[in-house]
Amino acid sequence: MRRAGRSQMHEERLVQTLALQQIKGWGPRTVCKLRESFGTTARILEASASAVAAVTGEREVVVAARLRTLDRKYARADLRRLQDLGGSVLTVFDPHYPPALRGIEDPPTVLRILGSRAALTQHPIISIVGARRCSAVGVDLASRFSTALCEAGFSICSGGALGIDAAAHRAALRAGVPTFAILGSGLQHLYPPENHSLFHAIAAGGGAVVSEYPCDVGPRPGRFPERNRIIAGLSLGVVVFEAGARSGAMITARLAAEDYGREVLAVPGRVDTGASAGCHRAIREGWACLVDHPDQIVERIQEQAGLLELHRAAAAGASSGSAAVHEKPIS
Repeated sequence: MRRAGRSQMHEERLVQTLALQQIKGWGPRTVCKLRESFGTTARILEASASAVAAVTGEREVVVAARLRTLDRKYARADLRRLQDLGGSVLTVFDPHYPPALRGIEDPPTVLRILGSRAALTQHPIISIVGARRCSAVGVDLASRFSTALCEAGFSICSGGALGIDAAAHRAALRAGVPTFAILGSGLQHLYPPENHSLFHAIAAGGGAVVSEYPCDVGPRPGRFPERNRIIAGLSLGVVVFEAGARSGAMITARLAAEDYGREVLAVPGRVDTGASAGCHRAIREGWACLVDHPDQIVERIQEQAGLLELHRAAAAGASSGSAAVHEKPIS
């Protein structure tokens, strides 16, 4: 009976946080400020409008109007949809939330996860990004680098897209190491659909398919730059292959270097096609390091002493507190 009561209380806290995430006008930065001031979702929602306004910098009447839009019914339906998929929730209020991601200025309020939540803090993470329309050489290099990094003790994160992303994920799966696909859509709308079997394999293979969006949300262009910050924030470093000058991969790389203080490692490519123009520009401007071997990446990542220590502490806490959770496969 007590266990059932605790389960209901936990579910209600999740519903509150899912609803908080959806309040219009309050993005991840605002929720982060509120978390730092109040500590829990319940305390935020119990606080007076004046107390909340003192944190958000808004007028009390605006805060009161926002709080009236809190939609627990939609949040509860979203949680049910996620549970029906075999998924789970990890909120920024949870002590097991990945510390590197929590440390960015706009961490996702909620991560909806198909697969293992615990794997997100099991190994240090390196992200691999690049073009969807890439060369056979690019696919081969991304696969080889991903394999070598897995053998060096890292997990691989990417965006689940065709091309470089998929090559990196598949290499990690072959190596038997958790890999993480961060989506720009809800988990009922796995995108791209061509990689549906890959997403199945990631969730079943000890990794996770992750989205910050409600399950029923479809892919839209504006959501992919938003998800790129998660790819950058989760990682200790970002490796870039065959990225054009205006590509999504370069958005991820710039966020990593300029906003989050991560290492960016660029693999040079051909100079006569423009396919690697973004990589070359980042190297030329000095905010990415040229690499042509995985060992060079490992050496650079070892210099991220603070982030590595954060990861070790989180991994130790996760292993002592609870075992890895593997949810049922994607339906």
